[in-house]
Amino acid sequence: MPDESTSTELSNAGLATDDLRVAVVAAACTIGLTLGLRYGLGREIAFVWRLLPLGPYFLSLFTKRLPLGGLDTPRNWSLLTVAVTLGAFVYFGVVV
Repeated sequence: MPDESTSTELSNAGLATDDLRVAVVAAACTIGLTLGLRYGLGREIAFVWRLLPLGPYFLSLFTKRLPLGGLDTPRNWSLLTVAVTLGAFVYFGVVV
């Protein structure tokens, strides 16, 4: 029978995997935004704006202790990251 420390370790391992999934999506979106704007559209934007997809990832890390209920899932954070990336791509690629 597993003791309490084993279940806590398994729970923490699940959190680490969730954070890693969101981090991978944020990294891929950051690289994709930079490459898409630079080589796809020929636009050069400031470094800070290219880091915009990392915002939802850090927000997900800092809101871990808040009771967000069913909204606090890796899927939702990943979708938010993709939405922010697409929004930045459209804004800097089409509007500006």
